[in-house]
Amino acid sequence: MLKQVQHDGGVVIGALCSAALISLLIVATPLAAAPLDPLGDPAVFKRDLEELNRNPLPDDAALARAVGTAVAVDARQRGRCAPKKIRLGKLAPVSLDGMITTMIAKGQIENGWLVRVTLDDCPPADPIRVLLLRAADGRTLQGIFAGQGTSYAWPSLSREALRGAVNTALKQLRTADSACNPRDITPTGMRIAGSSADLGPDVYGIRLKGSWNETWTFEPCGHRIEVPIAFRTNGNGGAYWDIDDAGVRYTR
Repeated sequence: MLKQVQHDGGVVIGALCSAALISLLIVATPLAAAPLDPLGDPAVFKRDLEELNRNPLPDDAALARAVGTAVAVDARQRGRCAPKKIRLGKLAPVSLDGMITTMIAKGQIENGWLVRVTLDDCPPADPIRVLLLRAADGRTLQGIFAGQGTSYAWPSLSREALRGAVNTALKQLRTADSACNPRDITPTGMRIAGSSADLGPDVYGIRLKGSWNETWTFEPCGHRIEVPIAFRTNGNGGAYWDIDDAGVRYTR
């Protein structure tokens, strides 16, 4: 059975992001003049978006603190390895994610990025993705766990697809092991399983054309459940996602 949901780029909390943490960042920061108007003239919006992303990236000290805190919080919440040595990938702006764009336009944050974090002194595992939000003051930086593994899905799209993937994994789990009742279930891995020839490039965090497939892995109670998800862009900055129950794999 296929389940199809459209993501329209609206205001939603990003994948696995804590609404409370984002709210704290907003409340603690005076509002600044909105630098973006997504409903205004497209040429002006494009110019302002490019100008926004010419601003300097977060400095190393602020970045280390924000990422370190996000990784430590995730380790506690999911009962994962707490690393003391991590490596960071390149910061990738997600300014066109619907949630991020709206927060920027309201003057609540200055910008947002995703960063890939490799845990060097933990057992082998997929890298963690951390969503970084810089407040409207241009200084305060908040890091939030945004998933584990490799995914083309932007934060708000991941959040929507996660609901369906979790429900599918729990359905499989109830059938295979009714005694397993995990307190929290999040993917321990995300992998790209394929993409269309016309898949567009990353444009400030989103993709504007094409389709791709991912496999999200869950490991509750020592089991392993792989959930395949198909994503298809809608040409307007949003995307559809589909989960095929028949393709779910329970391997242990």
